[in-house]
Amino acid sequence: MQHLNSSNSSLTATVSTVNLISSSVLAVCFILGVTGNIAVMVRLSGWLKRGSFTPRLMLSLAISDLLTLISLPIWIWALLHGWGFGLVFCKLLVYITLLTFYCSILCVILMSMQRYIQVLHPEKWKKLGRNGKKILLSGLWMLSAVLSCYTLVQRNLSLDRGGRLQCRQKYRNEVERVATLIWQIITFVASSTIVSYFYFHLYRGVNNSAFFSSNSLTKVVTRIVVCFFIFWFPNQIVHIVIIIATLTGNDSLLRSAESVDNVTTALFFFNSCVNPFLYAFSARALQQGTSGTNDP
Repeated sequence: MQHLNSSNSSLTATVSTVNLISSSVLAVCFILGVTGNIAVMVRLSGWLKRGSFTPRLMLSLAISDLLTLISLPIWIWALLHGWGFGLVFCKLLVYITLLTFYCSILCVILMSMQRYIQVLHPEKWKKLGRNGKKILLSGLWMLSAVLSCYTLVQRNLSLDRGGRLQCRQKYRNEVERVATLIWQIITFVASSTIVSYFYFHLYRGVNNSAFFSSNSLTKVVTRIVVCFFIFWFPNQIVHIVIIIATLTGNDSLLRSAESVDNVTTALFFFNSCVNPFLYAFSARALQQGTSGTNDP
């Protein structure tokens, strides 16, 4: 019994503070996010018959959030006890997770484009037709699947500083590492630029402020977009620091940045957890927007 207690104590002691913080954040995200997104999906599915495209986009976002969150117990176990599920499952799980991340980004971009066109150019939006909108949604998921393929090559099993086996990003050299991080930063900057462009022109193009203030559905989309970039921004800053540390050979800065990267990555999951609450707080606006919009 004493030996068992000693082993358990030793196992707990080797878990780093960063891993404990990250696993705690992920646990909260799983408990709140999974139930919240399921409730949102049930609610939004009842509004799809009204024909509005925005709830369809929100449903896609809720599905991608749910797919992201249901993997959290596995990541929590890996953070605390190490990866014990094999290389194939490691690659597959990370691929699905990254696919849902890209899907979230594309959903946010498409939401901003859709609100801009539908509010300021409703006739052009109607010309797209039902089939065109189905193609947009299908293309969103297909493009996400293509953009995520690189993780199948880069993910591998390796030991962390505590001697535990982990499913981690494994770069063949520093050039590949820097290139991957730059690609992720470019994706974030490009997304921010596109969304900012459409929202800037949306606000500028609406001359009647009273009309815009009554457009509740646009406010809902705006909150979703703002929260998305708030939770994603810290990780991009960490990526910049990692790139600088890699190029300058600063191992101390690199280790610190990698530790912080685990925490900021957890914010991605927190974003998936927050979205259902945005839907809940804006339920009346969503209902008004979908009932008042005939968008076949």
